Amino acid sequence: MDLDIRQNGNICSLKLKGPFKSVESVKALNSAVESAFAAGCIYITLDLSAMPYIDSAGIGAIVSTLRQTRQLGGHTMLINPSPFAEKTFKMVGILSLFGVYSSEEDAIAACEST
Repeated sequence: MDLDIRQNGNICSLKLKGPFKSVESVKALNSAVESAFAAGCIYITLDLSAMPYIDSAGIGAIVSTLRQTRQLGGHTMLINPSPFAEKTFKMVGILSLFGVYSSEEDAIAACEST
C-alpha cells in the first residue's frame, strides 16, 4: 500500500493506494497518523477509492485512527470507499461510525464546519 499525504491546517488527508493487507501497511498508516497528530491535526480524511482490499488488521488501524481523532476532539472521515471497503465496513458494522463523503472537498468542508 502507498500513501499520499497532504496537510491543511488541522486536517490531514491520506489517500490509501493498493491493498491494505500487511503489517507494513498498518505501520505506514499509524506512522502517518502519528505525524499528523504531532503537526496539530485533529481531523483525518482517508481516501479509500484506490484501496481494492482491506483485511482485519487494516480495519483495526482505521478504527484506531477514528478513536484517536475523537479523543482529540476531531473526527475521521472516509472518502469514496472502494466497493470492497464499503461492503466490508458495512458487514463489520462500523461504516456508520465514520463520516462518508464522495469527494475530498466535501469531507474537508465537513471538518471545517464542526
